[in-house]
Amino acid sequence: MRSIIRQLFSRPASEATEPAYKELDSRLIQSTRYDFHTQHLYIRFRDGSEMVYCRVPPYAYNAFLNADSFSEHFHAFISQRYLHYPVM
Repeated sequence: MRSIIRQLFSRPASEATEPAYKELDSRLIQSTRYDFHTQHLYIRFRDGSEMVYCRVPPYAYNAFLNADSFSEHFHAFISQRYLHYPVM
């Protein structure tokens, strides 16, 4: 009887899955991912480094993904506008 009650009222363990990286066709940027909950934008560069940009609103990420040139958009609207630090 207990096992039936546990099955009915047990909550599945919430698995914190990270968003997948999106590969980009850019000479500067290899891939990117965005976490909507924390508003963190992760960017992997072709040189192997990775940076996190904090408090990037969803509309800014959407504009970045729809830009004609990812590199130009990154330099014009992201790189110096948002607090960032390297991923360790």
